[in-house]
Amino acid sequence: MTSAPPVALPRRALFWSLVGTHLMNDLQTGAAAALLPYFMLEQRYDYAAVAGLTLAATSLSSIFQPVFGWLTDRFALRPLIVVGLAVAALGIAVAGLTSANYWLTWIVFALSGLGVAAYHPAATVAAKEAGGGTNRAMSIFSVAGNVGAAIAPIGVGLTVGVLGLQATPLLLIPTIAIAAVYLVLNRRAALTPTRTGPVDAGAPAAASIRPPRDLWGRFAWLLLIVSLWSVAYVGARSFVALDVIARFGTTTGVGNLALTVFSLAAALGTLVGGFFADRFGRTRVIVLGYALATAAAIGYLFAPTEAAAVVLAGLLGGALFLPFALHVTLSHAYLPRHLGTASGVTLGMATALGGLLTPVLGVLADAVDPRAVFVVLAGVIAAAFVCALFVRERTDLTPERDAAAPAGSEVEASPSRT
Repeated sequence: MTSAPPVALPRRALFWSLVGTHLMNDLQTGAAAALLPYFMLEQRYDYAAVAGLTLAATSLSSIFQPVFGWLTDRFALRPLIVVGLAVAALGIAVAGLTSANYWLTWIVFALSGLGVAAYHPAATVAAKEAGGGTNRAMSIFSVAGNVGAAIAPIGVGLTVGVLGLQATPLLLIPTIAIAAVYLVLNRRAALTPTRTGPVDAGAPAAASIRPPRDLWGRFAWLLLIVSLWSVAYVGARSFVALDVIARFGTTTGVGNLALTVFSLAAALGTLVGGFFADRFGRTRVIVLGYALATAAAIGYLFAPTEAAAVVLAGLLGGALFLPFALHVTLSHAYLPRHLGTASGVTLGMATALGGLLTPVLGVLADAVDPRAVFVVLAGVIAAAFVCALFVRERTDLTPERDAAAPAGSEVEASPSRT
């Protein structure tokens, strides 16, 4: 009994340090989007060119994230949390220094996306274990990524907006600090004894708890929905600032304000979605999120002023992200024996199709205008809403077993019960 207090503190601290690393990791993705108007301004890139940079930041991530997820199931790859974060941050840090050479910039954006891919599966499984496996814990972990993406335009504005693209290395400073905190707390958690021995020694005692079978059919249907979500999210994130600037003839600052509001509302939506799901059920919140997102996307198309567009961009971001963390926890419920694979494939799909189709959206924006992109996105979100109506909850996986399942087929006792 006396050993419980020292166990709880490192576990809880480790969870929050993981939250911090997620914030920094997804800040790199948000920074990539926030840098696009500056590339257009300083280097005269057209819409197709900046869409190509979005493809670079998402394509490798989409392809390799499932691979990293499979590797997380097979091997102990927790170092990828720090290694992936470092590669993602370094790619963005040098992007401004390479801006005179488009293809070199494309390569460093791609390397940053690869780092994001390496980070996510291992960090998501680690957060599930440290946070107890609830929708609420996963929403808190997920919302950190949304916050990172939300504050990225602010960081980019204070650095690149003031000093120019050569200031991108300054964006590396907070990442170094957060990574150092995580490394210290992870070391402490690994050395902290539990009731049965070191933290990593829980697996033999837990091996007798066998997760139910994987439901690959339901998982595939979920991936269809996540793919549609991907097009909506990546498309909106890439073009909302550009659309506001082009449609209302306003400044880069107002365009980035729309992107910031979209991202902050997405963070709030993610957090609310997790809390609502624990109270009302995942599937109901998923359907609600897509229904509201469809309405918000249509409303954004008819926004009469730039202020209304900023507000409706926020409503779109909040609604679109109500189901975000629930995609992950539902994928864990469908594939309890392959949590790393579930995380990697689900999170990979969260950028896969969107990243691949963004150049097509860029061509559409060049041929018509950025507003035409949101006509397409509204239809995509409506299709996701229809598909979400057929999502079913898993009923043979108890909350206790769901919360306890780590990567692979062995199950560890939930930290919340220590």
